[in-house]
Amino acid sequence: MFDNQWDPRSRNDLSDNERVVLHFMSDCMHGDDLSLVDRYVAENYIQHTPGIGQGREGLRHYLHAVAWKRPGRREWRPIQLFASGDFVILHKLLPAVVIADFLRFDPDGMMAEHWDVVQPLPEADYDPMRPSVENLDRFRAVFGITE
Repeated sequence: MFDNQWDPRSRNDLSDNERVVLHFMSDCMHGDDLSLVDRYVAENYIQHTPGIGQGREGLRHYLHAVAWKRPGRREWRPIQLFASGDFVILHKLLPAVVIADFLRFDPDGMMAEHWDVVQPLPEADYDPMRPSVENLDRFRAVFGITE
């Protein structure tokens, strides 16, 4: 598909928290290993994504009811992975959407809090590593600019 010299899966300098996020996303969110919820997610996990319940049980319910039923859920690519202090940001590409996950870790190294931003692919055959060409039509539509 695209060439990503910063692919997190090929980096050898990941922090412990970055490794946890990559493992959890690969094997639980986009895989089938439900045991990773207990291994990596704090009991009092705070979820900020509207519609998903709180704690491990809220996450488990979301996995069973939605995440594991998404078409193409195993076809995902991590684009960028960043850590700063207790926070990790994962930018990832799925067949129909681009997602940025923001996770806060507690002092025990458990994922304690989650936010995300999800957007439909901005164009057919979207390649997040390809330099863009100017076309402001999409932005005009998003912001309701008619001039």
